[in-house]
Parts: sequence; structure tokens; C-alpha cells
Amino acid sequence: MRLVTSANSSKEEFDKRLRFITEPVGRVDQQLQSMAVDLLECMYLENAVGLAANQVGLKIKLCVVDPAFMYGRKMPIVLFNPEIVEHGEETFQAPEGCLSFPEVGLLVPRFRNIKVKFFGLDGRERTIRDDNSLLSSVLQHEIDHLNGVLFVDRALQPTEVTYKDSIIKGA
Repeated sequence: MRLVTSANSSKEEFDKRLRFITEPVGRVDQQLQSMAVDLLECMYLENAVGLAANQVGLKIKLCVVDPAFMYGRKMPIVLFNPEIVEHGEETFQAPEGCLSFPEVGLLVPRFRNIKVKFFGLDGRERTIRDDNSLLSSVLQHEIDHLNGVLFVDRALQPTEVTYKDSIIKGA
């Protein structure tokens, strides 16, 4: 798995590989489970708390998250076809980073309370309700990726992004 980043892609390549809506998966089979485990391994190798499938070239609705990793523990969550089905009105702003934008950190507004429906690694439907700002923001960040939305799109202030071939101001 090769991580798609602004540093190793032209703006055109980057947008082509990340700015699209991923495809839902059907039944969670052994092949999809293996992809999910590989995605988790990649996330941990990158010292991250979340990773979406399209960030490594996969076109499916799959992401992995583990906010506990930030605190030295592992409590991974695998989400196939994740969907925010409910959210509160209250928002918060927190600094976010993204593996696809090395060295960029931005304040991003997110919903504090969300409900996410998804299929787990075992293929069973699950739901997460969360009002914890870290898990909530990580889930929203990764689900955005799967829908072709990047954190620079939601940032409170425009930022400069350096791609392999150019610098874009106000991304």
C-alpha cells in the first residue's frame, strides 16, 4: 500500500486519487477483511489514528480508526460502508492533521455528537454514538475522505498546500 500525499503527487494526480466518492462494499468476505487488516497495519506504521482506503489507492468504502493509539494503546475500529446517520447541532474546532497532507495542521469544525452506522470486520452491522471530540472528529475526517472531501475543504482558514509540482494558496 502506497500512501497518496501532496508531497508525492501532482495536484492533478492527487485530486484524481482522492477527490471521488468511494464504492460501497457488498458482503464482508475474507479478501475485504485482509484489506482492512493491511490498512490498519499501514495506519499504525504511519503513527496515525485514522486512514481511509482511498488514501492508499483503494476505491472502496473502508476506513480504520484508533484514537487510543494516540495514548499508547490499541483499540482499532474497522468500518465498512460508514455513514453518519445522525448528528447534533453543537460543533467544536480542533486541530487536525492528515497523512495525505504532510506538515499541514488546521483548525477544522466538526459535529460534537454523531451516530455512525457501518459494518465491522466480522460483517455485522454496528453503530457508534459518540460525543467524544477525538473519536467524533476522527470518524468525520475519515468518512469525509471516503466521500471525496478533504480536511482543507472544511478548514476555518485557507492554507497553502505544496504538491509535487506546485503550491496552491487558499486550498
